[in-house]
Amino acid sequence: MNEQRNFILAMVLSALVLIGYWVFYQGPAVEKAKANAEQEMARAKAEQSLNGTVSNEVSSPIKLLPRENLVGQGTRIKIDSPSIRGSFLTTGAHLDDVTLKNYDETLDAADGQVSLLSPEGSEKAAYITDNWVKAGLGTQGFDTPWAVISGTTLTPETPVTLGYTGDGYEVRRTMSIDDRYLITLEDVVTNTSGSEIALQRKGVTRQHSLPDDLTNFFIIQEGPISIVDNGYSDMKYKSLRKKGDWTETGTSGWVGLTDKYWLLAAIAPQEKTITAERRFRTINDQDVYETSYTLAATTLTAGASITSKGYMFSGAKDRDVLKTYEKDLGIAQMERAIDWGFVGILVKPIYWALSRLGELFGNFGIGILALTLIIKLFMFPLFNKQYESQAKMKKVQPKLKKLQERYKEDRVKLQQEMMALYKREGANPVAGCLPIIPTIFVFFALYKSVFINIDMRHAPFFGWIQDLSAKDPLSILNLFGALPWSGDPFGIAFLAIGPLAILYGISMSLMYTLTPPAGGGEQAEMMQKMMKWMPWIFMFVLAPFPAGLLLYWVWNNVLSFGQQYYITRKFKVDTPIDAFFRKLTGKAEPEAPK
Repeated sequence: MNEQRNFILAMVLSALVLIGYWVFYQGPAVEKAKANAEQEMARAKAEQSLNGTVSNEVSSPIKLLPRENLVGQGTRIKIDSPSIRGSFLTTGAHLDDVTLKNYDETLDAADGQVSLLSPEGSEKAAYITDNWVKAGLGTQGFDTPWAVISGTTLTPETPVTLGYTGDGYEVRRTMSIDDRYLITLEDVVTNTSGSEIALQRKGVTRQHSLPDDLTNFFIIQEGPISIVDNGYSDMKYKSLRKKGDWTETGTSGWVGLTDKYWLLAAIAPQEKTITAERRFRTINDQDVYETSYTLAATTLTAGASITSKGYMFSGAKDRDVLKTYEKDLGIAQMERAIDWGFVGILVKPIYWALSRLGELFGNFGIGILALTLIIKLFMFPLFNKQYESQAKMKKVQPKLKKLQERYKEDRVKLQQEMMALYKREGANPVAGCLPIIPTIFVFFALYKSVFINIDMRHAPFFGWIQDLSAKDPLSILNLFGALPWSGDPFGIAFLAIGPLAILYGISMSLMYTLTPPAGGGEQAEMMQKMMKWMPWIFMFVLAPFPAGLLLYWVWNNVLSFGQQYYITRKFKVDTPIDAFFRKLTGKAEPEAPK
């Protein structure tokens, strides 16, 4: 009893020390480190500017203006489709004003809809451009003065025509938009110089400063991506800033910037040779992250014309929409904009099943429960073997303890007798662990699917869970909704324990009561004591995860416990659950095995 009391006291004291360490030392140290890093970055930028190593397109800083002020400046084409609204700046062919009609910024409709693009000169500017320039000049055409030939509003029914004449060539551009997120730019380029001329088409996506909604989570791609030669390549925003420029030449696809749910892409004319680039630079004292494609130079003789079709994409990473663009328009690997990860072979079918079940039931929480049950049924034989092995191991524990007492002075003899016992009883200490390996990959695939599936964003379940893609809004820190704030107002994520996290701890703890310790002796007993604490430790660790994922874990634990308990009782193994009910009902203890 004293040893148990001391062990529990040590664990409690350790937890208090860890909490105190974080609150009073580690937390302030992290904030101080972040502040020092920002100062160091500013100092490095200043030094680089003096040394001429950072490209500053505008040497003197400008005052950033509100987005609302900038979208009213310049000659603009209004955009209005079933999925997006905004405007297109004709100077430099800037798509820099896009709001998604079907996605709210938050659960509160008063916060407005998601704005993906914002004009240069605003705080978080983001835009896509597409222009023609003379080959070899190294310019991107950001100031090309396109003129409006016909049309004032771009809709799926009303295309707009732009034109540019100068520098010895003429471009006539027909802009059209579909009912989702794709703008088509079909150009007719004519050499008007009277002599041979070489031209290049350039598409660019830019993000000024880091977006506000970054997760900074290692399993999510946030930053530049590209498709060249049907090959996918990506880089984190932080990696681009640290490693610098990147270039690749090959058969065209597209370049873009992406995060958890959204994509900005400049799509080159397909089946052409392009040079794709990623660049980090400083413009007007802002960090700028850029991806671009440059079409291989086309030489036109005097009076000659060519046609060229490119695209701009600004919208949600809806798998069905992206696959349609692949199939109907021949745009290479558009579906790869969704970050499937290294276990994509599992993520894709689970992602598909989750979307379809959510649509079928009209509730993605129920979809998660149904998908978990399907996965459980599919892996039923594998788990049966695991639980049978664990039941046999638990059944031999009393006999194992007797052997340990009998041969405690002879370790060699003890090992021999233990192996003989395992063989007689058909028990294998390792067999129960092997089925865990495939379940890890399935778990990760489901986790990834819940995390990246656009259908899960702002999807409600029941009661207080109104967004399965966000963490549980109720927690100990707000007295489970009694106080007027949500989740984690103090930035102490591991203390924001909500109802789902508590249910996880309870369900996992019940599962561990059916799991026997591996081997025997003092080490096994100590491991068993530690295992009793593991569910509660993981309860703190997993509390900040999306509610949809916690819902999966809790339901999976319930199903696993039911299956494991049935098999355990099938082998007539006594469990702590049985002992608890005997104590309640006053029944006698079962006889110990001989």
